[in-house]
Amino acid sequence: MIVIDTSAMVEFLVGDDERAERVRGAAESEGSLATPHGIDLECASSLRGLVRGGKLAQGKADYALEVLQQLAITRYEHTWYLARIWELRANMWPYDAAYVALAEALAVPLLTVDCKFERTPGAHCEIVTVKAASPQPGK
Repeated sequence: MIVIDTSAMVEFLVGDDERAERVRGAAESEGSLATPHGIDLECASSLRGLVRGGKLAQGKADYALEVLQQLAITRYEHTWYLARIWELRANMWPYDAAYVALAEALAVPLLTVDCKFERTPGAHCEIVTVKAASPQPGK
């Protein structure tokens, strides 16, 4: 099992590059996905921004939301780890802290493409950050 955050889930759903493939591979290799319930709204918000910014076609966003609803993801109510989310308030927004707190509670890694988790003190879980590929010299 692995906890997947919104940044990684959006890559999983609509990414079309090598990083997105690595996110899909990392997620699938763990067997099962876990996430706070809020991921559905956060993904909808991210997809909305991509559509409004002209970076994603409306039809692809619609399809991504359908796929998200069908994925076998265990969604966890946040109330039982809210105290830990609050403890992390000095270093992260509650939305981000929810993913860290859930990964800690389940004793599993957190999958993300957001490098800020690596730089944020206080997390007591493994952070698996899938970074963008380094540009090739001369390209």
